[in-house]
Amino acid sequence: MDKTLIVLACLCGFAAAQFGGFGQSSNPAFSRNQQPIQPAPKATYAGSCPELNGTYPVPGSCDAYIQCINGTAEERLCPDGLRFNPEAAGYPCSYPNEVACLERSSLQPAQPTDQCEHQFGYYKLGDRSNCSYFRNCVSGVAYDFQCPEGLAWSSASYRCDWPDEVEDCDAEAFLGFRCPEVPVSRELGPPAGFRYYRAENNCQKYFLCLGTKPRVLFCGKNTGYDDLTNTCVSADQVDACPVQLREEAARARAEAEQLLAKELEFNAKTTNKRRNQF
Repeated sequence: MDKTLIVLACLCGFAAAQFGGFGQSSNPAFSRNQQPIQPAPKATYAGSCPELNGTYPVPGSCDAYIQCINGTAEERLCPDGLRFNPEAAGYPCSYPNEVACLERSSLQPAQPTDQCEHQFGYYKLGDRSNCSYFRNCVSGVAYDFQCPEGLAWSSASYRCDWPDEVEDCDAEAFLGFRCPEVPVSRELGPPAGFRYYRAENNCQKYFLCLGTKPRVLFCGKNTGYDDLTNTCVSADQVDACPVQLREEAARARAEAEQLLAKELEFNAKTTNKRRNQF
């Protein structure tokens, strides 16, 4: 399968987990068949509503909130795994990474299933050397996904990120590459800026070293990494690329040059025709 299709499938899977499926609400409390999970009222709130309509935090609680409708207040509870977000414009419950509870630390008892710690949430799968897998729990049902190649799941930001930016990921072990040590110059000090290294077994794959931490990058179709210019060029210009790829790249480049020549010829004829009209 083409690597581009795999990456697109991962991204689509991630979007489905994040937004509950294409065309559905981004509300995390909506299941895949768009049936809303409504937090049941716990009790009528004895206090008065600051405004006729709105939502307000419950002192000491991170997932309970006060719902005021036409001046009538009721205490409600977010689905297990979500937190009350006083800054939310619509649905008042969000994932934990979006809510700083601070002094509101109390939570309802967890409602785990065989697959999920809570009814809703995102969870990292794997260890420090296998950082790309994560799980999205929706109504206690688990959906497992993998980040695009070279990216790691961040439990802090709830997104796929560079592995060197993910605290619980060993970027070197995960990517299978260690940045070569560069000698420190007495005159210039330690090396500055970025350093690039082509992968040994893939001419379209290369590593970017930020200090001692690597990131992996990829060239596009019919291109390969040129270690002389530190750029991706037509693969037929990179000796490290396999013969088949170089031949495909040469054909593609010849076709592109022919198309460009035809366009230039057509533009020149059109320009001359307009000049002759005057």
